Amino acid sequence: MFRRSVALFYLLLGHMGAVLAVPCDEGLFLDESLPTIRMNEVLANPLRFAASDGEFYYLADLTVPEQGLLLIDDFFEEREVRIKALKAQKDRWGRRPAILLDPELGDLSVRLVKAGMAIVRPQLRAFNCLKFLINLESVAREKNVGLWVIKNVINDYKSISYEQIGHYGIVEAELISLGQTRSKTYLNFGERWTEDLTGIIQRGTLADFSEFGHDLSVMKGKRVRLRGVMQLNQGPLIELKHPAQLELLD
Repeated sequence: MFRRSVALFYLLLGHMGAVLAVPCDEGLFLDESLPTIRMNEVLANPLRFAASDGEFYYLADLTVPEQGLLLIDDFFEEREVRIKALKAQKDRWGRRPAILLDPELGDLSVRLVKAGMAIVRPQLRAFNCLKFLINLESVAREKNVGLWVIKNVINDYKSISYEQIGHYGIVEAELISLGQTRSKTYLNFGERWTEDLTGIIQRGTLADFSEFGHDLSVMKGKRVRLRGVMQLNQGPLIELKHPAQLELLD
């Protein structure tokens, strides 16, 4: 079934044309001076790969689960792509966040998400691009494309196991209440924070949530979707560092 999904993906690409004009293509162009790398080298470790310039990068705004790696076929692995860094500054591991550009397929973030090979992990890209990618991911999930055949959202946060702590995941739940302190906003999904899921937003990022289009005050009693690293601090929690980590479903 995995291989069939990939085959369908490339068939669709043939009908769509070489490069699509989508929100994530805005401001992007294929500069031949950009460093290159083969896709199999990226996929060997999406969190740290070295390009032709000798610098280290990681895939920005995406996470590629093990199930997604199983979907990659020889055609995709052998392609040489260009690396476009989204930040000049390196992180403490000497990496820069980057996207992959292909002369025929354009921005590969769009292709990876649409084919169900990657999950959106909001970080640096423009709001309209992230909204577009999340919508593509939702469609892939609804159609059980790619990794979504076997991996899905957590509909019961109380079923989160210790094996999922420290990993990136997606949870859907009803927002029971909001809490506020000087430094944080709390999204409470139950009455007991030591047992129930909590979403945490730092005060410094609240303005970003409003700019993104979120009105937290109307979300109470509504079903929402959160994405992020599962943490455990007496109770399960997800820190929402980016507004695209939160979606209103109702």
